[in-house]
Amino acid sequence: MPSKDYGIWINETTYIVVDLVMVRGRVVSFVVRLMKIESDGDVNVARYDTSHGLPHRDILGKRRGLIRKEWFFSTSLGKVLQDAIADFKLNYENYIQGYEKN
Repeated sequence: MPSKDYGIWINETTYIVVDLVMVRGRVVSFVVRLMKIESDGDVNVARYDTSHGLPHRDILGKRRGLIRKEWFFSTSLGKVLQDAIADFKLNYENYIQGYEKN
């Protein structure tokens, strides 16, 4: 199973990490993490993944940890993967603000 791991820089303190596994050209699992560089290390602000067998988004808080999990029941893994990257690129500031508040 070929896997791909890569990063996408948004600005000097924010980036996206993509890890995915493909079989015969189809995505079978992935994690897309929105990361923020802080003085004491890099933190995961939000993520999309397939860790429970279905694609979902985890919204995280700095103090509270996992705030909520949002499931994507009827969307293909490849589509959720693409949407995750686009969502983080477009809305990273909102995710970071939510992370900092919670």
